[in-house]
Amino acid sequence: MAVARQARGFTVVEALTVLAVIALLAAIALPSLASVLASQRLRAAGTDLMSSLLLARSEAIKRNAQVAITPRSPGDWKSGWRVATVSTDEQVDRREALGVRVDVALAPDSIVYQRNGRLGVAGAVQVEFRDSENQAGVKARCVMIDPSGLPRLQIGECA
Repeated sequence: MAVARQARGFTVVEALTVLAVIALLAAIALPSLASVLASQRLRAAGTDLMSSLLLARSEAIKRNAQVAITPRSPGDWKSGWRVATVSTDEQVDRREALGVRVDVALAPDSIVYQRNGRLGVAGAVQVEFRDSENQAGVKARCVMIDPSGLPRLQIGECA
């Protein structure tokens, strides 16, 4: 007498059904994932700039000298920035390019901290980061620096 063997594993139909369900879920999730990633890039750019601003302010007070934050390429904050003393041009910090899908919509030519840690201009200074593809649901980030030199990051366009 022959003993019947018990089959193990999945049938082709079962495997294709599982793959179809996974593909459907991925198609639904990808647009929101892209939005989350774009938002995260903007937040990271704003946080990096705030970190550099706080360092520049601290160095200006510590060195009793002017410290400037300038784009690495003139007028192009997207290429990154550097923090350096004004008198000796000694570099204190630098940031690399911002990466894909991050645009700088609003920014001054440079940001200069005086010896006392205050800005060298009257009024607030603003830098705005936006998603270059203007994807719906991705809000801009605005770094606002008040005249006392303290930066803050807010969600939404600069006023």
